[in-house]
Amino acid sequence: MTDGIGQALRQAVSATRGHFRYESGHHGDLWLDLDSLFLDAARMRGWAAALARQAAGLGAEVVCGPLTGGAFLAQSIAAELGLGFIHAERGIEGRAVQYRIPAPLAAALAGRRVLVVDDAINAGSALGLTLTELLRHGAVPAGIACLLTLGEAAGRIAAAQGVTLLALAALERGMWLPEDCPLCAAGVPLVDQAPGA
Repeated sequence: MTDGIGQALRQAVSATRGHFRYESGHHGDLWLDLDSLFLDAARMRGWAAALARQAAGLGAEVVCGPLTGGAFLAQSIAAELGLGFIHAERGIEGRAVQYRIPAPLAAALAGRRVLVVDDAINAGSALGLTLTELLRHGAVPAGIACLLTLGEAAGRIAAAQGVTLLALAALERGMWLPEDCPLCAAGVPLVDQAPGA
């Protein structure tokens, strides 16, 4: 990680401490408003260029990110690398969150090496579901890239796929299964941040 870039990212993100339910269902003590990272397009282009330089040797042919923030960043990285870009759309099937690649884009994935990008990786639900969708269409993961990691989930997912994890900054937070949450035990009110909640 580049210290100057990492420090700028940590200062740019809007972070709130409290008791939150994430999309994954986990409880945590930190909520990030990532939309603020995209307000300054020139700054974001610089961060995308820094990740693209790190990813240049991974042999990716396509860059994919979950909508919205991950896809915005993925498209910028694809432009920097001169590669194709594909996005995954979030939806609900029954009660389960899914990320699906539109059919016209999915047809181009079989056997292609894909760099998977997200703006921030916390519990890794968007990243994991996007990877599942890419694998379903025969894509080959080439690496994972993000602006920020929170905790160890991103590293575990990268190791499970046998790929490199690229991140410009890291933030620490507590995250627990609901039944193990010390904030629940202490009676701290829960804010449900899961989309669609």
